[in-house]
Amino acid sequence: MIYRSIREMVEGRTVLSITPEASVHQATVLMAEHRIGALPVIRGTELIGIFTERDLVSRVVAPGLDPDHTPVAQVMTVGPKTIVADKTLCDALNFMHAHGFRHLPVVDGERLIAMLSVRDIPTEYRLMREKWIEAHQPLETAPA
Repeated sequence: MIYRSIREMVEGRTVLSITPEASVHQATVLMAEHRIGALPVIRGTELIGIFTERDLVSRVVAPGLDPDHTPVAQVMTVGPKTIVADKTLCDALNFMHAHGFRHLPVVDGERLIAMLSVRDIPTEYRLMREKWIEAHQPLETAPA
């Protein structure tokens, strides 16, 4: 299997984003229209956060906040981890699993160039990772 770079996977994509002042309602409408589960939150050209479906559930719906009057900045995940575009899809998948992410901002230097979703990563990469983990599990010994 050829190990593709993240850059190859995301090349030519448009990055959707939202400002921190936008309402949660505006963010969720954009997410629904484009069938995406996360939005990078941008101030100028700087990535300052990420707003995800998990943020919506745990930080907006569960506490009973009004999506029309709650700014994304109040409920986003601040300072998200990122991955550089020249890493491989396997690197991204391992990073996402290690940190429990389903969405990962991709950067080229300081510039956000894409959002990578776990569902963007081809199935063969996910299966290959599972087989590698399975092959490296310690062998269980039978009780004597």
